[in-house]
Amino acid sequence: MRVAALIVLSLVLFASWGVVDCAGAEPKAEDEGKKTNKFRAREASDDMRGYPHLDEDSLLNSKCPKHVELRWQTEVSSSIYATPLIADINSDGKLEVVVPSFVHYLEVLEGSDGDKLPGWPAFHQSTVHSSPLLYDIDKDGTREIALATYNGVINFFRVSGYMMADKLEVPRRKVRKNWYVGLHPDPVDRSHPDVHDESLVQESSITDSISRMDGNKSGSSNSSTIASVDSKMNATNKEDETKHNSAEEEQNKGLSDSVNTTTSGNNVPIENLTGENTTHTQRRLLQETDRSGSQEGNSDSNAGGDGGMMQGATVKNDEALEEDADSSFDLFRDAEDLEDEYHYDYDDYVDESMWGDEDWTEQEHAKMEDYVDVDAHILCTPVIADIDNDGVQEMIVGVSYFFDREYYDNQEHRKELGGIDIEKYVASGIVVFNLDTKQVKWTADLDLSIDSGNFRAYIYSSPTVVDLDGDGNMDILVGTSFGLFYVLDHRGRVRNKFPLEMAEIQGPVVAADVNDDGKIELVTADTHGNVAAWTAQGDEIWEVHLKSLIPQGPTVGDVNGDGILKL
Repeated sequence: MRVAALIVLSLVLFASWGVVDCAGAEPKAEDEGKKTNKFRAREASDDMRGYPHLDEDSLLNSKCPKHVELRWQTEVSSSIYATPLIADINSDGKLEVVVPSFVHYLEVLEGSDGDKLPGWPAFHQSTVHSSPLLYDIDKDGTREIALATYNGVINFFRVSGYMMADKLEVPRRKVRKNWYVGLHPDPVDRSHPDVHDESLVQESSITDSISRMDGNKSGSSNSSTIASVDSKMNATNKEDETKHNSAEEEQNKGLSDSVNTTTSGNNVPIENLTGENTTHTQRRLLQETDRSGSQEGNSDSNAGGDGGMMQGATVKNDEALEEDADSSFDLFRDAEDLEDEYHYDYDDYVDESMWGDEDWTEQEHAKMEDYVDVDAHILCTPVIADIDNDGVQEMIVGVSYFFDREYYDNQEHRKELGGIDIEKYVASGIVVFNLDTKQVKWTADLDLSIDSGNFRAYIYSSPTVVDLDGDGNMDILVGTSFGLFYVLDHRGRVRNKFPLEMAEIQGPVVAADVNDDGKIELVTADTHGNVAAWTAQGDEIWEVHLKSLIPQGPTVGDVNGDGILKL
């Protein structure tokens, strides 16, 4: 059963909850940040609370300064997790809305009234986390629609809705099968991060304590681990998984965690160790599943049942809604009484015959004794730019490498991998395609981790492409959920002093002259609520802590007309 979604086009003025004066933030002390990572030491403490304090009377008496009204709304085939593209795709002088529905369909609507364009929607076999792009892939003078899919394939569609044979396929990443064996639980030295974040330092101390205790207990090194290709790796003790109490228990016990080390047959409780804020978010399809349910028996690292699952604080309201609020739901209750403009026939909108071959099948993995090819997935929108100033456009893709749990729950698919533990392989990288030859130009391998660690090597946000030093070549900026911020040059080499270490980065990096000095600065935000501005050389300019998880990149602009940029 497919889920119907509504698109409502409207003009909305958003309230600014966290506005930062780019020029007025307090700079760090000269040696601060060298001793501890201030980004990782902090917590998104406001997220532990219930509803924020709001002056409801003030809200009821306020009005939006812009006149907002519903122009049209329409139904598409499934939910939408990426921003639609608005462009004149067929050169008729009118704008269309290209909608990347989550499951199987790319849809195009008339911008004037929301009607579907003839020939659309177009079918594909995958799901979508990225926005559509326009590019003339066949050099016929008409731009096609490019769509990057979850399964690592970039498809191209003509304006008629026909999916072209031309496509780009992200290659898998080859990883040693036993890369995690014998490594420290966290090979990155997080006790001295690039920002002052006490929770990161505390977490590092906890991990070290657990490793020492477990090393004294067994002396063996059959462990899970987290690693970064561009970070130092230390071959030390056996790794154990850490499990935290729920958010409610953290509040009641003064944010003290009970951290359990899971060994082969032994559970060692470590009491009164303060852990990091356990508020995390993940995109759909990457959420933690019930360890005692569908994942039972799939991985030794998940043998602890559902004790590691996080349950956030909830607030339940049993009171009846006010009359005005209750009446707002009549649109959904009395659908038969709606005007014709709100009625849509799904059968007329979607061609059911196009759902024939829905299932995606991964290509066979190469059989290698010491290595494994990890599947490529795209969880963010690629970028098209001429990064090396050679007159040829490239496509820059942020890639997450992992084995999809749902797909490999099928034992027929799982046995082809030869019995490996799929949760030991999560990686990230940048892949650049030459759009003339449609071949991979270069790849840059970034992070490598396990899926059960505190930091996992996914890329959730699009790379940012900008010329940092005025040499005509573009640099590529990207943050990863492993907590590292990279700057790569146009050949894929990591810039000196990078990567910089923060907490998990889910939003894109912002590149702008935020302090009006005539130079490009780099702004990053993480899930611990930290926002920091850096020079292109990796030196910190300023940072602030907003105490709440930041899943998106900041926006830069002069919001009050005083000539000073704000974030």
